[in-house]
Amino acid sequence: MGYYTNLLSDTAVLKTVDGTDSDGKPNIIALDEIDCKIEFKNALTVNAQGQEVTSSGRLYTESVVKIDDILEIKDRVFKVVNVNPYYPIDSSVFVINEVYFA
Repeated sequence: MGYYTNLLSDTAVLKTVDGTDSDGKPNIIALDEIDCKIEFKNALTVNAQGQEVTSSGRLYTESVVKIDDILEIKDRVFKVVNVNPYYPIDSSVFVINEVYFA
């Protein structure tokens, strides 16, 4: 149980991606249900290639999420476009990730 667990009242399915297969489809290596706090709001963010993209929303989670992973939220599928880790001032052990998805 982490520092922020009581604030993470939503859930999402995280599909961890490791590259693509020969057909260009994402190679899913893990499937996990994560606790999170979801906010559906369009926002401008920067993706891994340095381009500005409009995200469909963001979520906060203590789980490890990386760019290009896939999120299933309420029967909709989204791609992770940006991840920002935040460390509390009082402790560097716990981290909360701000994850933008589109």
